[in-house]
Formats: sequence, C-alpha cells, structure tokens
Amino acid sequence: MELPMVAPAPVVTEHAAVCRDLFENQCQFRHFQHYLTGLIVLPHKSMANIARCVLESADKTNLSRFLSETPWREDALNRRRIRFMLQQTTPHRRRRRESLLAIDDTRCEHVGSLFDDVDRHDHHGHRTYPLAHHPVTSVYVSGPVRFPVGLRLYRRSEELTPWDAAVAKHFPDIKLPTKTKARNRLHTQVDPVWLQDPEFRARHEQFQTKIARAIEWVEEAIRRKVPCGVVVFDAWYLAEDVVRVLARRRKDWSSVLKTNRLLETASFQLRDANGWTLKLPAPHIAVEELVPLIPAQAYRPVKIDEHTYGCFTLVVRIPTLGKVRIVVSCEHESLTGRWVVLVTNRVDWSAAKIISLYLQRWPTEIV
Repeated sequence: MELPMVAPAPVVTEHAAVCRDLFENQCQFRHFQHYLTGLIVLPHKSMANIARCVLESADKTNLSRFLSETPWREDALNRRRIRFMLQQTTPHRRRRRESLLAIDDTRCEHVGSLFDDVDRHDHHGHRTYPLAHHPVTSVYVSGPVRFPVGLRLYRRSEELTPWDAAVAKHFPDIKLPTKTKARNRLHTQVDPVWLQDPEFRARHEQFQTKIARAIEWVEEAIRRKVPCGVVVFDAWYLAEDVVRVLARRRKDWSSVLKTNRLLETASFQLRDANGWTLKLPAPHIAVEELVPLIPAQAYRPVKIDEHTYGCFTLVVRIPTLGKVRIVVSCEHESLTGRWVVLVTNRVDWSAAKIISLYLQRWPTEIV
C-alpha cells in the first residue's frame, strides 16, 4: 500500500514558487504542487492514485478538475519552466555550439482505449501496433545538463480525418485497396476532391506530420532562446524540410542515415584493398551497397570514453540534402558487431566529434 502524501515534496516547495503567479489562487497552486509530488514519489502515477494519496484533499475530484477545467495555461507554465531551468544551470552548461537539441518520438502504451487521443501506432522494428499515445519530444542536452523542452502528441491522419468515410461519400464506386502503395496512389487521385468538403477539410487541417512537429520544436527552442548549436535526431526526421529549416536557422545537425538512402557516386572516390579506384557504374548507390565495398584497412579506430569503434568517414552528396559527411561506425574496433552510418552537414567535423555528439542523444532515448 502506498503511503499518503501529507505535504508537497521539499524539492517541489523550493522550486515551484517561481510559477506561483501563473495560478489564480492558493488552491490551484496547491493542486499543482500535489500533482508534481505524486509524479516524483508515487510508483503508480495515475491521476486517480495521486488524488487518492493526497491526505488533505476532502474531494478526490479536485485534482481532476484542476487539470481539465481550471483556467491555467500550459504553454505559459512551460515557458516559465524553461527560463527557470536555463537560469539555474548556467554555470554547468557547455558553450552554445556544443549544446544539443534532441528531437525524438516515443510511445506511452496503454491498456484501455478510453484515454483521449489514444490510437494504435507502429512500433518500428517490432512489427506491432500497440495502443498508445505517441508524443514528439525535444530535449536540451548541454554536458551534464539535460531537461525536456517540449512535448506534443502526434495523431495519425486516419484518426483525425475519416479518410475511408470521405472516399465513400465522394467516390462511392471506388473499392479501397488494402496495400499501402495502392492506397497512396489513390490519395493523390481523391484527396483534392474530398478536401473541398468543409467538414472533412476542417478535421484534416488539424493533422500535423511528425516532421512538422520536429520543425515546430526547433522554432520553439529558438523563440525560447534555448542556447543550442546542434540538432540531433534519428533517421525518421532526416527530411528535406527539416534540413532546410536548420540551414535557414544556422543550426548544425547530425542524424542516423537509413541504409537504403542513395549517395551520388560522382561526388566521391572509393579505393579497394589494393588502392585502385573503384568504378561505380550507376549514378547513385545505396548505403547498404557501399559499406561492403569499403576495405578493412580503410577503417580507423576511434575511441569515445572507454569504447573504441572502427570507423570510416567520407564526404558525399545526397539528393535533397546536398554535401554531407558520413561516418560508417562498427560496434567494435575489430569491425565485428552491428554497424551504423551517421551523417552531418558539417563536412569539417572528425569522426570522433560526430560520434560523440550523437551519443549524447542516447540518455534521452532510454529515459
């Protein structure tokens, strides 16, 4: 049985005072403190359990009404939190150009389907579609300083816009295909028509892709004056739209490169084990086809902390991304284990710097 919360946790009492003026009265502020305390100290962090454990609350619906009905502004509270955390961590942060904004998404899986905006989302690599919330997040990383900047739910377009119903209404004779490629082709044919329907268009306009969410968090960090010079993300977010925004905002970036991504063969030279230049017949080559062609002696050991990787680096051109540097990094110096390819817009960075910067994203991945 969990112990009751007789008062807000001392750490909450100490730091929550910076937000006191964002609430209309002391009762609202007290609910805010109780909610934070429950998230920190209770193993089971549901709203019902937090309300049950608050000893001084006579009405256990108070906390629910505070979160769902009370007129306090989440965005104002988050702005105040970011400003406060930047002020508190000033002596411990690295320089702006060495600080990161990590963009990622995750799944908060649920058992029931009664939660608002819960849906089935693809669990990449597991071939499952668990029932979950699917937030896109941004996290600030500067040496030992790490804290979340933003979180917003991603909602699938099918959840917001009943595409099947829209097609059935405007194209009653069309049988909807089940294959993804066929459905995508049908989208291009029918979407311009049903989007003229005010009801469906209003719902569709609420949809934002995860790429749009990522761009939103970059712009948000800049508006909040979060001092970062590099943005890191996984291969899902390595899109032309994201890279274009980062170039306009003068932010460096680093990402994992998908193995099926094409490289322009005219932009680089690769030598075989005898030192002869390899002739690549096609104008493009996929990363997964390039890696087996790299001779073992072309790899160099790169030590990051206590681990040594086997690495090969090359400057190439990638369609839609331009001139970039890639690093083929093997798990072990002996070139055994799994390998991954990192990519960055900074062609002057060493393999060691590219890997060490991207590895700073890992703690946000496992939280």
